[in-house]
Amino acid sequence: MKLNLLALAVAGALLASNNAQAANPGCNWYTGGSGSIKRYFSMTAPAQIELKSAAVGAVMATAPKATIHTEIWQIKCPYPAVANYSGRHYVADRELADGFTDVYKTGIPGVGVRFMSVAGNTSGTLPLNQDYKNSPSTYINVIKSVELQFIRTAQFVGKGTANLSYRIEQDINGWNAAQLQVGGSTELTTRSYFTGCAGVEKLNIPMGRVSFSEIGKKQKSFNLDVLCEGMPAGTKIPVRVYFEGNSAGPGRLNLDAGGAKGVEITLRNGSGTLLPFTRGTALAMSWVNTQPKGELYRLPVSATYARKGTVKVEAGAANATLNYIIEYD
Repeated sequence: MKLNLLALAVAGALLASNNAQAANPGCNWYTGGSGSIKRYFSMTAPAQIELKSAAVGAVMATAPKATIHTEIWQIKCPYPAVANYSGRHYVADRELADGFTDVYKTGIPGVGVRFMSVAGNTSGTLPLNQDYKNSPSTYINVIKSVELQFIRTAQFVGKGTANLSYRIEQDINGWNAAQLQVGGSTELTTRSYFTGCAGVEKLNIPMGRVSFSEIGKKQKSFNLDVLCEGMPAGTKIPVRVYFEGNSAGPGRLNLDAGGAKGVEITLRNGSGTLLPFTRGTALAMSWVNTQPKGELYRLPVSATYARKGTVKVEAGAANATLNYIIEYD
């Protein structure tokens, strides 16, 4: 028991020694500060910014560059005691947007923020890591200015007020030399994006009882309606649709197993075009009007039972399932 306690005490002492060495590299403020006291800065995000149309991963808006200070704040590591050292600028304790290495979540769907920092001759997006070869005349500058870039991170782009509270840290050889607190709330507005489009209702179309002699004659018409939300009233965007299901080709929908045989369903739009089952042949939907919750788009559809090749027709349930996929923006 005593031996185990002794080993634990030694390990703890070594750990404390290593931490002390990493946190005290001998670097200090050369101008604008005193010793190794941490310096604190702050900036306020813009109150409002408009998001422009951009592809996923691209910049939708850039806030005016914010100058953090106008003084000379420089750090010097002793030479030749420290031959090489590293500088690290990073955003602390905030989540990256999915699929990105330098874009952070804002709390608004589809909108992330990227920080472009400038510190002397060093600039780039955060996190920014750079190694330096020390010399008698080598100094490192604290972050002097920051530019906020709003990045499209997903297909859906929301709008609203983003609470932009971020903490940017600057470490030199493990010494946490400076901190920049970004604060403020930014209202994100846009006329280029919207919340999204969705079907107005889940359709269940009863075809009724059909005799063998009525196959190919009895037609059922209905409307496929889609509502697009989050746009200014009257905005018309390209909305297209294509379909998925058990299909042998355009406009042809096979029946569910276990029912009637020798029959399929033929599907056409209002102008008689067979409904597409591939993305490349998606059909345009027509804008109808402005609803209280958004813009209404419609595709008229007709369904008819049809004989399936030379397969013998047998009576039974004639049900089928059709899914639709909406494309927009």
